[in-house]
Amino acid sequence: MIRLASILLSGVALIVGCGGEAVEQTDGPPPPLTIEAWKELPIQEKYDGATFERLKDADPKLKSERAWHKFMREVVIPERNIDIPQTPGS
Repeated sequence: MIRLASILLSGVALIVGCGGEAVEQTDGPPPPLTIEAWKELPIQEKYDGATFERLKDADPKLKSERAWHKFMREVVIPERNIDIPQTPGS
């Protein structure tokens, strides 16, 4: 257990794949993020700018400003209203 903790603290993690083989993963840019995975994130991470960049990286259509604004209107804002309901009078 201590060895695993020291590996994680050094910034390198071992991940066991489906076949049982270990795959080394180093610190680097986080992988692109699908909309389905984004919807499951904790609220603090979900609306972070870096998270939105990961969404853009996952879907080339979202790279255009027009498509991104449409995505924000149709997906992000409704989801935010569910996650963070507005109180009357605020």
